[in-house]
Amino acid sequence: MKSVGIAAIFALIAPANAWALSDYRCTIERSVSASDVSLGHLYVGKQFTVERNTGLMAGALKNSYFTDPQVIDYGDSGNSYKVVTTMRKDQGAGAGSSIFALTIMEFKDGTRKPFIYLSDADAYLGWCEHF
Repeated sequence: MKSVGIAAIFALIAPANAWALSDYRCTIERSVSASDVSLGHLYVGKQFTVERNTGLMAGALKNSYFTDPQVIDYGDSGNSYKVVTTMRKDQGAGAGSSIFALTIMEFKDGTRKPFIYLSDADAYLGWCEHF
């Protein structure tokens, strides 16, 4: 019975430790697009931040327009930090649907963590660090 109580305490503490890590500041190093028309090159060298608890991005790249982002994995020594935001046509301005997905390779050694951010047909790559 005692071991069950200890396991329960660790189960409650582990997610809190993931939230205890600081937010991210990210720098965009390159962009690619599946579209013929892309302005992604304008973002190279720019920065954005990610609020770790909510997944909210601010700065050069954003992931919340009419809907809120959802953190699906806070990342750890074996997993990436992952945030997804979706917007159906009826949830936005009526122009169309959108998918935004951010993956930060939290498990990588060092202070710089590689990231990829997908915004519909555009992909942005670079690195993030905790701040």
